[in-house]
Amino acid sequence: MSGPSYDSVVPGLRPGPGAPPPGPPQDLSSAVPVVPAAADVLVHPDKLLDVARIVEEQANALEDQLLTRLGQLRIDAPSADVISTQSVQAWNSLIADGDRSYAGQVREYVAGLKRLVSQLREAAKDYKVSEEEKAAVFGDRGKHGA
Repeated sequence: MSGPSYDSVVPGLRPGPGAPPPGPPQDLSSAVPVVPAAADVLVHPDKLLDVARIVEEQANALEDQLLTRLGQLRIDAPSADVISTQSVQAWNSLIADGDRSYAGQVREYVAGLKRLVSQLREAAKDYKVSEEEKAAVFGDRGKHGA
């Protein structure tokens, strides 16, 4: 393996089993799962409000979990040495801080669920109006069996 030895990075430091060789810090943000992209959702028109309610309940539950546990995602350095402070800074950046962190991606996912709820409610409203318009236009045909 090429690259600096562990002793040249931190004198006296020995790698544990399976530890990667020392080198430049890696971008760990690629390890965080990507928020699912928008997809078509087929819902029976009569069930739109039920689906919206269920999605909203789940979004609120997820948001509550994030709010109550966000403090647990951030950690403090166990000591003031360089390795502890830099590794804790990297952890907090990846997990808890900023838009690209795990917490930021969960927030965006919750926002996406809430947008879906709004779309479902709007679709339910549009469907009801459309059905009422159809009934107004074709209402008299039902009375005559046509």
